[in-house]
This record gives sequence, structure tokens and C-alpha cells, in this order.
Amino acid sequence: MGFNTFVDAAPFSSQFFFNTASLTDPYASNGLANPFPANYAPRLPASDSTFILPTAIYAVFQKDFHITLVTAWNLTVEQQLGKNWLFRGAYVGNKGTFLYGTSDQKPLREFNPAVYMPDATHDNTQQRRLYPQFSTVGFISSSNNSHYNALQTTVEKRMSHGLSILGNWTWARGIDDYGWSNPFNRHFDYGLSDDNIHHSFNLSSVWDLPKTGFTGAAGKVLNGWELTSIVSWRGGFPYSIVDSSDNSFSGVGRDRADLVGSSPNAAKLSSSRPHSQLVQEWFNPAVFTDNAVGTFGNTGKNILRGPRFFQTDLGLMKTTQISERTSAQFRAEFFNAFNNVNFSRPHKDVTDPQIGQITGLDGKPRILQFALKLSF
Repeated sequence: MGFNTFVDAAPFSSQFFFNTASLTDPYASNGLANPFPANYAPRLPASDSTFILPTAIYAVFQKDFHITLVTAWNLTVEQQLGKNWLFRGAYVGNKGTFLYGTSDQKPLREFNPAVYMPDATHDNTQQRRLYPQFSTVGFISSSNNSHYNALQTTVEKRMSHGLSILGNWTWARGIDDYGWSNPFNRHFDYGLSDDNIHHSFNLSSVWDLPKTGFTGAAGKVLNGWELTSIVSWRGGFPYSIVDSSDNSFSGVGRDRADLVGSSPNAAKLSSSRPHSQLVQEWFNPAVFTDNAVGTFGNTGKNILRGPRFFQTDLGLMKTTQISERTSAQFRAEFFNAFNNVNFSRPHKDVTDPQIGQITGLDGKPRILQFALKLSF
């Protein structure tokens, strides 16, 4: 079986993809006519060149395409505490209008979906499309919107007594209508953004360790050390429960699952369980089932959240003055110093035998690196 698409730059021409093919006669073995040379020319194809239908198109731009508009606002209050401490609290918001995305960023709207009918099957998808002479048509539109609101707090201790500290905590909520799970209704995907994190905390510090009373060779070894640290904690990313079986018979394949229980909260399980239990069942999959035939599912967008993320990075540095023009610097860095395990999001497709299970990691294990630099 073969299908063809247009490239996205002139001169337009066909592209063919084969699941299986005979190298002796790759086109005829897939039931296709040889496209050469009519569809491929040094310059523009001839005016009587034809494309084998149905053809897929990538991509069609919205006729009244708009330039993206982002409106931002904020209110910030700062207060100095003592000589070296500063507190900052801010409300930050923005609204995105006329947003768009390419397929490598956000899913394109399917502009030629199949319309569900009582006799719908996956075999007659092409006959039920809005424009049967074409297959899939990627549509780049500027009709998406987003909203972001956040409370951002910061505590800062300026360098004094060899110590500086910077900490911040953010409580945020971002929503948008990206997704196009239902190609007929943009509002079906109005919900939490894929990258929304409710809570995020970061703490960094630099500490020049106190000097000892030693001099000479002992002083050069024991003095001049600096300790740095970065602690990062954030909540998990949201995700939707999907059904890839295309029960909507739309040919899009982005359906969401149906809810069995009274609330998605019934699927949430304690995150304080042992790791062996978390990876086997992050959420209760029994709360979800295949979406009803002819529908796109009744669960909302990004209704569950994945595991949180926690990591501590440490650094130890020492600069030693060997002579007036020569110095040596030693650095030891420990990334994820306590070797915290940070899990990725679980399998979320109700057709997946591993639904609810976690099989990947978000982040890296403990990494140690050492360096010695000589300056002269």
C-alpha cells in the first residue's frame, strides 16, 4: 500500500512511502503508476502533470492567518529585610491569541477528517472524508489561545559572611486549546497545557568556606574552598488518557478514553508508595475504558499528573595561587548528588497492555566529574 504527500516548498512534487516493495519494480508491486518523469522535473512540473489520488497534503495555511499576539501583565512587590535579605512577590499573567504550531511542536488540525456514519468502518474511512479525493490534510491555523497566571515568590540573601542564597517558588496554571483531538471542535481540547506545572521550587547557594588559621603549604591546601548547590523540585507534568483505536472513525487517531467511575480523581493513587508499586501502577487504569463508537471520548484534557521531579546538584571548587602569575583551579561537580530516581509519565493509552505502568526515567542518574585547570 502506498500514499503520497506534497513537499512544503515549490516546486511541488509527490513523495511515496511503501510498507513493502519489490526492488525490481517498486511502484507496480504496490499498485502505483511510475511517477517519473511527469511529477519530477528540474523546474516546475508540467501543467498536465497528475498526482495519484487520494493524496495527503502537508500543509495548508489558514486563509485569514493572523500574526500571533501575546498580551502580558504583572504586578511586583519587593521588600528589603535587614541589610542583606530581599523578598519579592509577583503576580504574572499573559494571554496568547492567534497561536499556531507546526507538527514538530503541536499537532496540526486534521482538515479532512472522516465523518462518522452508522455503517462506518476503518476500511471506508477514505469514502467518508470531507474531501474524498484527498487523504489527510494538515491544517496550520492561527486559531489557538492560551492563558497563564502565576504567583512567583523570591527570597534572596546577598553575599555576606561568605554566603549567598537565592530561592524561588512558583504556583502557576497554564491552559490552552491545543490538541485538535476532535477536528470539528477546538474547544474539546481546552484544558491544562502539556507543560503546565502547578508548583516549582528552586534553591541555589554559594558558600565561601571560612579560612583556617593555617599558613604555608597547609594553608594553600585547606583555604580557598567554595561550595555551591542547586536544589530543584517540581510537580509532575499533566497527561490525558487516550484511546488509539480510533473509535470515532475520524481517521485522526487522537481520541480520548471514556470514564468508568464518577470522577477522574478515582484513578489517582498515593505517590508515597514504594517505587516497585509506583512503576507497576501509577494510576488505576480500571477507571477508564474505550471511548464509545462515534465519539471522541468524555474525559478531559490532561486530567492526571505524572511523577514529581527532585534533584540536588553540588559543586566544590578551590583556586590556589601558586605564584604571582600562576594559579590552579580544582573543580568537583556532583549532578543528582543523592541519586534520586525521577520517573517519566506512565503509559496512558487504554489499548496499551502496559497502561498505568512507568517504564522510563525523566533525568539522569548521579554523575560525577572532576577538572583541574592551570592558569599562567
